[in-house]
Amino acid sequence: MVQQYLGVQHEYGTFDCITLVKHFYKNQLNLDFSLPTYPYDISWIKNFTPEYIDQWALGYSVKVNLTELKNYDVIAFKSRNTNLIIHFGIYLTPNRLLHVEHGGASRIDSLSTYWIDYIHAIYRHEQLV
Repeated sequence: MVQQYLGVQHEYGTFDCITLVKHFYKNQLNLDFSLPTYPYDISWIKNFTPEYIDQWALGYSVKVNLTELKNYDVIAFKSRNTNLIIHFGIYLTPNRLLHVEHGGASRIDSLSTYWIDYIHAIYRHEQLV
C-alpha cells in the first residue's frame, strides 16, 4: 500500500509532506484529508500555527494520544525554536513514520525519540475512529 509513496523526491505543492497526506488518504483510503491551502515553498510553515492546524483538523479528525496511535494517523510536528507546525507524517505500525522532508525523498523512518519530541498533535480521521 505504501510502496508507491517511497523514494519520491520532495517538491513543494507537488509532493511534499502535506500533499503526501492528502494523496495517500484519497488514493489508498478513499478519504478526504485535505490540508489547508498553503504557499508552495518553504514559507508555508509561517502559516501553520498550532491553533490554525487544530482548528482545521476539527473538520476531518479527532485528536488522539501518543499511546493510542493506529495505522494512518496523521502526526503534526512542531519546531523546537518557534511555535509553528513544520512537518506532517503518516503513522504506520509498528512504530514507523511515512514522510518526506525538504530536499529529500519520501521514506519510512522509525518513530524514534527524535520524532516523538517534536510531536504537536496526532489526528485520526473521523471515519477511522
